[in-house]
Amino acid sequence: MPLQSMYNSSLTARPQLDVQASLIARLFLCLGVRRLDLRATVTVPLTLKPGSSYEEKSIGDLRNVRTTSGVPRNPHYYELEGLRTEGDGQDHTAYNIGSSGFIMTLLGCSCGLAGAIIVPLLYLTLGTTIAYDLNATTSTLWMFTSMIIAEGALAPFVGPLADLFGRKPIFIAGVVVSVTGAILCAATPNAAGFIAGQVLLGMGAIIQELLAIAIAVEIVPTAKRSLYSALILCALIPWSPSTLYANWIATSSWRWIGLVIALWNLLTVGIIAFFYHPPPRVNSLGLTRREMIGRIDLVGGFLLTTGLLLFLVGLNWAGGQGYPWNSAHVLTFLVIGGSMILGFGAYEFFVAPYPLFPRRMVHAPRPFFCMLYVIFAGGINFIPLTAFWPIESIAVFQTDRYQTGINTLPIGMGISIGAIVSALLLSFVKGYIAYLMAFFCVMQTVGSACMVLINPDDVRTAFGPLMLALIGVGGVIVPNQVIITVITPDDLIASVTALTVGLRCQAQVIGLAIFFNRFTHAVTQRAATTLVPAALQIGVFDVAKIEAMVRGLTAMTVEEYAAVLPELSAGAGNVRLVVAAAQACFGGAFRVVYLVTIAFGVTACVASLGIGDLGRYLDDHVAVVL
Repeated sequence: MPLQSMYNSSLTARPQLDVQASLIARLFLCLGVRRLDLRATVTVPLTLKPGSSYEEKSIGDLRNVRTTSGVPRNPHYYELEGLRTEGDGQDHTAYNIGSSGFIMTLLGCSCGLAGAIIVPLLYLTLGTTIAYDLNATTSTLWMFTSMIIAEGALAPFVGPLADLFGRKPIFIAGVVVSVTGAILCAATPNAAGFIAGQVLLGMGAIIQELLAIAIAVEIVPTAKRSLYSALILCALIPWSPSTLYANWIATSSWRWIGLVIALWNLLTVGIIAFFYHPPPRVNSLGLTRREMIGRIDLVGGFLLTTGLLLFLVGLNWAGGQGYPWNSAHVLTFLVIGGSMILGFGAYEFFVAPYPLFPRRMVHAPRPFFCMLYVIFAGGINFIPLTAFWPIESIAVFQTDRYQTGINTLPIGMGISIGAIVSALLLSFVKGYIAYLMAFFCVMQTVGSACMVLINPDDVRTAFGPLMLALIGVGGVIVPNQVIITVITPDDLIASVTALTVGLRCQAQVIGLAIFFNRFTHAVTQRAATTLVPAALQIGVFDVAKIEAMVRGLTAMTVEEYAAVLPELSAGAGNVRLVVAAAQACFGGAFRVVYLVTIAFGVTACVASLGIGDLGRYLDDHVAVVL
């Protein structure tokens, strides 16, 4: 009888599985077999409830399941159909919905997720204002992107770390880093300190968001993951007017935002520390701390992070940022960065012993990669609506801080509504997930495209398409990050969440670089025929003053800028003249930005239809029993 058949037969014929596994392992070692193919077919009782003994079931009531080698030194453990954790002594069909630990854990996840999402909503809408206040308008792009780059760079490590070392310590460490970053942003006297604070905020926010989603989906039945994700997203409701809060806070000082973020995150730390008590991770059973550290793919992480940084620096430098596209500076960074990213893929696939993203993560390739692209496109189309619309409100519609806060209300509200409604609908239309995602992709595409048609003299024409686009973006980003866990092995939930969140963050960085590049190029071209003649007409002949005025008008109204440029208040019609020039200059530049979103939106619509029917994966299995 072949060795593997002997091994299979012993599992079904003898009830003492733990003893037999040990004896068989020794037998294989004696015969010189160093490694078992644990992706074999093993027979287990069909009606066996996890956690019950094998003696209670008849040997004839059997079925085949696939096993995986994802967890070392644990002979009882296997994954049903390559996805669901079984054989670890836990009842994976029940969860204690009424326990204080379960309820408070969900509340802690809700607060952590909200704390991560409100950071960009509070800071991105004030990007040009903060840059101008810190006298760093030339560093505006890096003040925008530093937080998102940090998120994308750290995300690949957070998943494997949390899968090995456990969720709780990593979660708490991330929230503490967020608090530190918020304090630094609030207290810094210069742009360098603010960028450093944004980096820390990004590192903390990515840990909070990633683990909040991972914890929430693994402690509830698979079929109810989208329902509970909608529940934890409800913590965003009081923060949906975040842009309004930010602009109203900025009338006093934008630095108070750091205090708000720090206090909220301290609440999250308290809840998680006292009420979240997860069981030991099956991934690390039998491993020493040194062995666990050895399973972190540092080489792959270095290739990915460095490659992305170099590639993004090249994008940010190109066209209108100091160097043309065909310059040595730009091409060098783009080529080296792109090569390192390709090298990362090759290393992960062919060389890495413990890759950041194991190949067995891709259980269903077509829906898996289609969802990744939808998340990528949604991340890119998120940027014009959150980072550029507040600037447009000031530069084109000449709104003060209070009015800008009101005009940007759709940002938080639209994303929250889209995410919650989409997650709720997913729990009811299990067989039509692809069509639901396509619906929200169409919403974001049509809404973003219609922003081109808004009237620069009437801000009300912007609210309809803006709200439509934001609901569409909210409806695809977070829900897709939850759906993809359904087709991922239970022990890799944090890793796949790291992949999706990191991909979304890098998409946002790429999108911000592309859109800011196009916007700056368009403003530079249009200013020569609009703002420059208007400046000359009111008596401003200094080139440096004209350049400062163009940058300043993205952070404040023309009337407010009159305090900086006395020539504006020298004549009765000077303000009206410059307002008209600003509307012509910036209005056309923003249209270029919105047109670019159409390409990503249309391809996302096509990709969403490829997700297919995932209804068969939606069962009552609970990945982690608290």
